[in-house]
This record gives sequence, structure tokens and C-alpha cells, in this order.
Amino acid sequence: TAVSLLSILFAPQLVIWLADEKVSNNPELLPLTVRLMRIMLLSPMIFGASGVIMGALNARQHFLLPALAPTIYNVGIIAGGLLWPGNNPEGVAMGLAVGTVAGALGHFLVQLPGLRQKEARYSAVFSLRDPGVRQVLKLMSPRVLGLSFSEVNKFLIIVLTDPMATGSLPALNTAFRLIIMPQGFIGQALGIAAFPTLSSLAARGARAEMRQILADSLRILLFLGLPFTAVFIILGRPLVSLLFEWGLTGDEGTAFVSWGLLFYALGLVPLLALEVVARTFYALSDTLTPVLAGGIQIIIMWVLSLWFTQTLFPQQGWLPLGGLALGFSVSNVIEVVLLLWLLRRKLGGIQGASLLNGLWRMAAATVLMIAAMWLTRNNLPQGANLLQLVLVSSVGSVVYLLACAGLRLEELNRLWQYGRRRLNR
Repeated sequence: TAVSLLSILFAPQLVIWLADEKVSNNPELLPLTVRLMRIMLLSPMIFGASGVIMGALNARQHFLLPALAPTIYNVGIIAGGLLWPGNNPEGVAMGLAVGTVAGALGHFLVQLPGLRQKEARYSAVFSLRDPGVRQVLKLMSPRVLGLSFSEVNKFLIIVLTDPMATGSLPALNTAFRLIIMPQGFIGQALGIAAFPTLSSLAARGARAEMRQILADSLRILLFLGLPFTAVFIILGRPLVSLLFEWGLTGDEGTAFVSWGLLFYALGLVPLLALEVVARTFYALSDTLTPVLAGGIQIIIMWVLSLWFTQTLFPQQGWLPLGGLALGFSVSNVIEVVLLLWLLRRKLGGIQGASLLNGLWRMAAATVLMIAAMWLTRNNLPQGANLLQLVLVSSVGSVVYLLACAGLRLEELNRLWQYGRRRLNR
């Protein structure tokens, strides 16, 4: 809150310092940018309180309202852009800024009934002598450092895409937006749901139960994540065309995005796994190890991305932007493997045999799914993007489920039992 208030106060100076000359030297854009910045800086203050509520509800096994909150936030942004008066660019920008604050407020308000249901009481007390507060501050510091790594990744991508073809950076950003969709509703959802149980088990020293929860969660992530990988690999081009071509520069823009998506897809499963693996460390009151692993991931990504974009991909005649996505994916694989190895030592095992047994069977089912989708896609008319997405993904899903049934994967039975329980309610 203090940083936001100071930023609001010194917004003109910050804009002049951070923005390029097209903004800072423009007598029309500069005041507009300052106004937009001051409006949007209200949202971090709201999110601070909303995040505390979300953590409190998750700790009490209440997940519905925290899961709904991000949707309310996005609805607020969209509504602001659509409903704010004025069809000019300034009006649209102002609507999106106001919508961002309205969405943040909705993110906060939608969770308040959950606190009332749990009979929570707010007390405006802050004391550094409180052992709970001191523990939070101790664990928070490495986590704050870890969050900065995403900004380092963005900087790396900007630097390495600068000499590439025009449109490479927006293409990679668009491809990454597609990849993080399943990360949100699969990886984060499962990680958030598992975290309170893992924390409770860690507090009791129940390492065997923690190993079971971790292994079960990772197998579910594999079961759900691998089909998405297959869809992104086979249907990346029609998916990008259907969703984004209106805002891309023709076939070249679509090709750039789908090429980046192909290599990002190879790292989707480890990206999902990080949501659970990192939270297992947090449950053990260890926020430092994931940060150190994240630092190693950054270094590996730098090295691999430089080699891929400047040597390997140009030698093969491939678009270099794919090298950045591949460097990101490979470095994430290494990070997950490293964290699992360290967890194995902390927990006295991670049920590795069960994980590997499930992995090879799910991978075999995914290969069959990819083959079925590839054959189906090649027998459909070109350009029918919606038809390709619906028909090819449906065929692939059926083949994947049948293959999982034939390979006797227990996750399929769990999915069936869960569906039956929901229908019987």
C-alpha cells in the first residue's frame, strides 16, 4: 500500500523516467498515461487485502470463492473496456483502467461471504513480537525474490528477440498466454487445493501421507496435462488462427505464434508440476529451495536460449523465436527434476516407481492420441479451423481415454467416480 501511494504521488516523474520518448515528450500522451497509472495503482492495494482473504479461505479448505475471484477480475476488465463511454482510443484505455480497479474490487468482495461462513473475525493488530507474523516475514522474503524471476525471464526474452524478425516478441507473448491457461485451471487449482492438506500433514510430521498426496497430485497433473500438450502440438496452428488471427499480421503472425506454441507445449507438464512441487516445499516451511532452483532455471534458460536462437535453430533454417520457447521448456524440466530429487531426500521418497509407472503409460496413451489427431487433421479440409479443433480434439480425447482404459490407469477410474458423485448430488 505504501509503495502504491508513493507511486500515485510521484506518477508524473515515474512515467517520464520509465516510459520511452514517444510518451514522455508527448504533451497529450504524458498526462493520459499519468492518469491511467494513478487509477490502476489502486488495484495492488485491493489485491493485497484480497490475497490475505484468499489465503485464509484456502487454509480452511474453502476453494470455490477463491477460484471464482480471478474470473470476476477478468469480467471487470472486459466490462470496463466495453461499457466505458467513448469509442476513441483514450476512452477505451480509460475504460480498461477503471475496469481493472473494478475487477480487483470484485476479486475482493466476492470472497467476503466465505469469511462470514467460516466465522472469521478481523482484528487490526500488527506486532513483530507475534511468532506467526515473524514466521510469515521470514518465509516471505525468499518468495518475493522468486517472484522477481518472472521479470528476469521477460527481460531475457526482450533482449534475445530484439534482433529477430519483427513480431517475434508479441508472438512469443501470445503463445505463452495460451500455455498458462491450463497452468491456471489445472496446475494452480490442484496446487492450491493440495496445499492446506500438505501443510497440515507437514505440521504433524506425517511424511508418508505427504508422499502419497504429492504422488497422487503429480499423476493427476500428468493425466490432465499430457492431452493439452498433444492438442497444442497438433492443433496449434488452427487454434491460433481461430483465436488471434484478427489481431495478427496475416499468415506470418499466425506462423510465428504457432511455432512458439509448439516448443512451449513441450514444457507444459513441468510447468504444471511446479505448482504442486513448490507448494510441497512451502508446506515444509522451506521457501528458499524453490527460489534457488528458480535461479538455476534462469541461468540454464539463458545458456540454452542463446545456443538455440543463435546456433542450432539458424543452422536448421528454423525461426529463432522457437529457441527461446524451447530453452524455457527444457530449463523447466531440469528445475522440476532437481526439486523432486531434493524432495525425495526431505520426505524419504516420492513414490518414484508409481510416478514412472504412470508416466510411461500416460505417455504411450498420448502418443496414440497424437497419431490419431494427426491422421484426422490431414484428412480434413484446410482452413476449417473450428471444424479441425472440435473434430480432431474429440477424436484425440476418445483415443486417449480408450488407451488409458486399456493400460488400466487408475486416474481414469478416479475421474469416472468423481463424475458419478457430481451427477448424484
